[in-house]
Amino acid sequence: MAEVVHDVATRVVVIESIPLVMGGLRSALEADGISVVAGTRDPRAGARAVREEQPEVVLVDLDLPGGAGIGLLQQLRRQNPAPQLIAMVSPDHDDDNLLLSTLIAGATGYLLKSTETADLLRTVRAVQRGYVTLGPRSGSELFVLLRRLAEVTETLPFPALTNRERDVLRLVSLGYGNRRIAQELFISEKTVRNYVSAILPKINVSNRLEAIVSARLNGLETTYPGTGPAAV
Repeated sequence: MAEVVHDVATRVVVIESIPLVMGGLRSALEADGISVVAGTRDPRAGARAVREEQPEVVLVDLDLPGGAGIGLLQQLRRQNPAPQLIAMVSPDHDDDNLLLSTLIAGATGYLLKSTETADLLRTVRAVQRGYVTLGPRSGSELFVLLRRLAEVTETLPFPALTNRERDVLRLVSLGYGNRRIAQELFISEKTVRNYVSAILPKINVSNRLEAIVSARLNGLETTYPGTGPAAV
């Protein structure tokens, strides 16, 4: 007789800034047998929970204060093992540029907070299995969006930089100090200093001021979707 294989319960971390939304998500997921192993409104606590619990899926609020959602997606994508990431946004903030930013940051799911429970559950199950789900956009809209994504990734300034170094340089170009950059990217100030030291020779400048000028001349603070107030 063939052995019956039961699905292992999906383990999820939810990082959501609005308590009412958090409660609704937790109730909907747990009612469908999905285990919410941690829920928090604090990005740092959320990142720590993902490291400790190693869930299959993480739901990340893009409405986090200070535009921290995109940076958090980027950080979680680099973890090993990396979970599947679903970005959540209020309908008022939804637009194609934001969706592009989440894809570049590593999300494979995109949900409006007004979505029906059935669509929420379907998205969680789908991304866990490796599918990409991008919300209620038509096929033609997605085709145009993916073409834009290809164009953006092919024309990023400073090709010698890694994605993380480009994140740091972009925030330097906005005039952020090391402490603020560390807070935005959820890394230490020492790590920021190390990144800046590595960036300068790669872009052929000798100091931070020259780096700011070079980054702005190349449009880095407006062309690369990242964290902070200039995010697209």
